Amino acid sequence: MGSGDGEPEGRGGPAARLPTVAVVGRQNVGKSTLANRLFGRREAIAHESPGVTRDRIELEAEWRGRRFRVVDTGGFAARARGVDTLVARQAELATQRADVVLLVVDAQTGEQEEDAALARRLRRSRAAVLVVANKVDSDRDEADAARFFTLGLGEPVAVSALHGRGAGDLLDRIVALLPGTDAQEGLEEDDAEPRFAIVGRPNVGKSSLFNRLVGEERSVVYEDAGTTRDAVDAVVSWPDGQVRFVDTAGLRRPSRTEGVEYYGYVRAVRAIERAHVAVLVLDASEGFTAEDRKIAARVMETGRGLAVIANKWDLVEEKDRTYKEMVEAVAVFSGASVWRTSALTGAGVGRLPSGLVDLHERWGRRVPTSEVNRVLSEAQDERPAPGGIRYRYGTQVSAGPPTFVLFGGRPPPASYQRFLEGRLRRAFDLGGVPIRLRFRAKRPRGGGR
Repeated sequence: MGSGDGEPEGRGGPAARLPTVAVVGRQNVGKSTLANRLFGRREAIAHESPGVTRDRIELEAEWRGRRFRVVDTGGFAARARGVDTLVARQAELATQRADVVLLVVDAQTGEQEEDAALARRLRRSRAAVLVVANKVDSDRDEADAARFFTLGLGEPVAVSALHGRGAGDLLDRIVALLPGTDAQEGLEEDDAEPRFAIVGRPNVGKSSLFNRLVGEERSVVYEDAGTTRDAVDAVVSWPDGQVRFVDTAGLRRPSRTEGVEYYGYVRAVRAIERAHVAVLVLDASEGFTAEDRKIAARVMETGRGLAVIANKWDLVEEKDRTYKEMVEAVAVFSGASVWRTSALTGAGVGRLPSGLVDLHERWGRRVPTSEVNRVLSEAQDERPAPGGIRYRYGTQVSAGPPTFVLFGGRPPPASYQRFLEGRLRRAFDLGGVPIRLRFRAKRPRGGGR
């Protein structure tokens, strides 16, 4: 072992040449629990060796084919004395030598003096920095992570080290920031392309529509196994780039005669969960049925974008009336659009690629905080919230689907939430995209300007 400031040798030294990720933060925010969750539980740790002090541990890890070294440091104290001074020094050294720094904060206690002090130092760091808001154990707690925007280090990543929530997303973010990682290098291919799932009732023309979308372009790149059993994804090259159709095996192979409806529904649910956008195919001659509504509702619950395809349009007799009724029925599902097609003749199919890619872009759209607050203010001026509540500050905390946190009051009645969602959707062109709203009674410290 070298001097107190030297690099650990690991196993013959190779670990020293790996990209380094430093985990820093004040005491009791869950740094070591986070490191163990991200790497130990996935059995990705190649070796674990003590560093030069008892408070600095180094781990060699691997995620999506990228190997890197993780330095888990002791707790930082703003006014460190005695042994805490040595601990702080080790954390400082780890930060200076890191390629990526994880600033771990406690979402339940909120921003503390030590968090702000570390953030000020890290804003001057050459390393990429991610704020990791730990102890976000459920969707209800996601709003707590938004408070750490005030640290000035970008969007916080919400995780629960104890339960593993958000661990995979955090690892993806880390890998994307490692040296030598291009925009999508290090991610699996099915994370690199927009992902679409074609779903719908039996015999509505899903397979024919898929074959039109792929066959007319004559541009299938390859097919490869998906993450669900018997699923085959098709990756297709469109003018705007490659896209992935999820679980297309279920669209093109005959189903078993027993349990067709049940297994078809299970497969559709799995495909929706793996996709970014669900393409719901209807039989236009039968209208928007109760079963179609159930599928659309599931898409909304899962947080995916929704495109509705009225297929077999050539069989519809009263086209104007039918289309108007269908548009009105579908509008309640996040203002989704209705495209009219005939997979048999190919009519209307040519407009789908650009329309679907555009919908995917909206699903992953991020909106500047200043614009969110402008729309929020105008909406409340037009229609004040019940009970005299005034939401003074809003910000988007995540995309895919767009999720916004509004500060200043408790959640309003469902009707007013729908009003705010509608104003945000119209202002930012989020038709067909579910919007998540979170509410916090107190305004974030230092936020709003």
